[in-house]
Amino acid sequence: MKRAASSHFSQSLNIIRSISGTGSLIRDGVRIMFRNVLFPTDFSGHAKRALECVTGLPGIQEVTLLHVANLRDTSRWGVQDIIAGAKRHMAEDRAYLTAKGITVHCVLRKTKDGGIGQEIIAVAASEGATAIVMSARGKSMVEGILLGTVSNYVLRNATIHLLIMRYRLIEHLDGKTYTKFCPMILSKVVCPTDFSIFSDQTIQWVSGLPGLGELVLVHVVSSGETSEEIAAGHADAEKRLAVIMADLTGRGIAARYHILTGNPATEINRLATEEDASLIALSSFGKGWFRDIMLGSTAAEVARTAERPVVIMRGRL
Repeated sequence: MKRAASSHFSQSLNIIRSISGTGSLIRDGVRIMFRNVLFPTDFSGHAKRALECVTGLPGIQEVTLLHVANLRDTSRWGVQDIIAGAKRHMAEDRAYLTAKGITVHCVLRKTKDGGIGQEIIAVAASEGATAIVMSARGKSMVEGILLGTVSNYVLRNATIHLLIMRYRLIEHLDGKTYTKFCPMILSKVVCPTDFSIFSDQTIQWVSGLPGLGELVLVHVVSSGETSEEIAAGHADAEKRLAVIMADLTGRGIAARYHILTGNPATEINRLATEEDASLIALSSFGKGWFRDIMLGSTAAEVARTAERPVVIMRGRL
């Protein structure tokens, strides 16, 4: 069985490398992950704090600031006032980023139908963004983003990586919290795996990120009606994780793993909290529960209960 697990992982790596390239090409792809970030903002306090975190992302060079002005209700403020206020806030954010040595592009869009998700995807494509970074909470455009239609649209339609900064963390950006979750967001990354080629690819990408401190793998045994079936699931996961660990430690990467039982979303978030993880990294595709976690009801549960930033890795397979 261990030989079969090793063969499966080797096949996954061969496919990943044949598509993504070998050696330096994979490393180059990892390095540009946060090179050109699209940052949607509503200028709320949460968005302001998230923007501070953006400046500490590894490899950051350019930021596209996006604001979508909601013109559905102009009874309190006129259109000109709304646009003028948005431009003023964007100028302030641009000055802040420029002072950090980051190239900034500003994009102001208008909507009357609430099509925020569509605007985010469209601007990401037109600006050539390599990742989207969003605050998990705001006053209008991104409030409840992880539980509503905007998040579902972006998760289903974005073709680039998506980093969601949790508001509970970025509310308290002083002392150790700021150090852990902004400049050192890769200090301890929890990476779930269902042993699909997509999660194998995510592990390869995360393990190649510059500045990675420790990688904590987790597999959740979510099926099995009897204790024997659950034990068999754990035994199979043990063999598969041992093969992945051999690859990681062989490359000098600090890594550990956990095998848990229960609801995947609940167990992933609980582990991330217990480990005091700086980030949860998920594949956008997979099999079984991993597919559900991104596209079904479990996705909302992960987003609702996570106390750590979450990055959705977009594979090229």
